[in-house]
Amino acid sequence: MVDLVKIRKKAKAEGRKQKAEVKPAEPVEVLPEPPTQDSALSTQHSAKLEHFKEQAGTKREGFVDEVEEAAAAAQLELLTFVLAGEQYALDIEHIVEIVTPRSVTRVPNAEEGIVGIISLRGTIVTVVDARSKLRHPRGNGDHPDRRIIVVEKSGETLGFEVDRVLRVVKTDPGAIEAHPVVHASEQHEAIRGVFRHADALTILLDFDKLLA
Repeated sequence: MVDLVKIRKKAKAEGRKQKAEVKPAEPVEVLPEPPTQDSALSTQHSAKLEHFKEQAGTKREGFVDEVEEAAAAAQLELLTFVLAGEQYALDIEHIVEIVTPRSVTRVPNAEEGIVGIISLRGTIVTVVDARSKLRHPRGNGDHPDRRIIVVEKSGETLGFEVDRVLRVVKTDPGAIEAHPVVHASEQHEAIRGVFRHADALTILLDFDKLLA
């Protein structure tokens, strides 16, 4: 006689045994899909766009200063002075100093255009007659504002007398007219050009030709 109770117990026992032997499935790791070329370019473009937004509206550090320094370096620095009623200018590059007039020692058999020599702290300075080089008449020696501009040329210290020293000005090279129209009595070869400053026409002298 078949014992149904024993058969059911045995079946239940085998079912529990099979469940115990079955191992749980291991989790499957889902890897991200590799970025495509289009998505990489889009990411790079977005990064550049964000950087541009951050920099927009802000000036580059030091850029404005560099531009201003370059513009200043391109300008000419000129000493302006008055001689025989005319306003002149000379590049300050070779100017050593400006002194008050002093006794001039005449030099026998000196070349034409040489006034004489003066002693400046032990240095012999040759005084050149810039007035005659510019075809101006001899001036009044008692003018209270008279000065001697001392310059250095080819290792030699020279000086020339002017009626009055004005100031140092800056001007752009492009503002100087290369072919000025000047008075016929002035020596054209010693003139470099003319420019306008403070509503006054100023004659820029050629340093080498003036003191040749």
